Amino acid sequence: MRLVAAALAAAALGASAAAPDARLVEDGRRVYNFRCYYCHGYSGDAKTLAATMLPLRPRAFVEFTAEEMPPLRIERAVRHGLPGSAMKSFAGALTGREIAAVVAFVHDEFVVRRAPNTRYHTPENGWPDHQRYSAAFPFALGRIPLDAPEASLGEVERAGRRLYLGTCITCHDRAAVRDPGPAWERAASR
Repeated sequence: MRLVAAALAAAALGASAAAPDARLVEDGRRVYNFRCYYCHGYSGDAKTLAATMLPLRPRAFVEFTAEEMPPLRIERAVRHGLPGSAMKSFAGALTGREIAAVVAFVHDEFVVRRAPNTRYHTPENGWPDHQRYSAAFPFALGRIPLDAPEASLGEVERAGRRLYLGTCITCHDRAAVRDPGPAWERAASR
């Protein structure tokens, strides 16, 4: 418990004091990238498939200042969860040191430095030369609506849409669209 308190006190000093312990932050990166990115995103922006399916959007850490999102607030959410949201307590899943590490990482990486963290599509995760798929990125990131008229797309964009639909959509299935179509209705019971 002393380690958690010390890490929180050090992180609370923020950028005006010495930087947080680099080893603790890197340990926190590992915990975050294994446990937290599903909802909060690799870049702390909460732009994930899981986030789109939750009734309340997860915290996008990059939208908060250090004063609005101090380490103690992060620690309470990790340790106790947030009532009325999908954020549940991780006290039973993480050790005290892991909680301190993820708090130090989230606060330093996203709230203070607003850094992009690591990307999922890295050689270490089995994605060598991910840039070769760049034609599909505008569709995966929602920059080009999936239902954009064929005539409005250039040759590279048309190839990117085909790539997105053939491969990327299995994970990035919340593409932007111009017309979402009709909402599903319940069939009348008989």
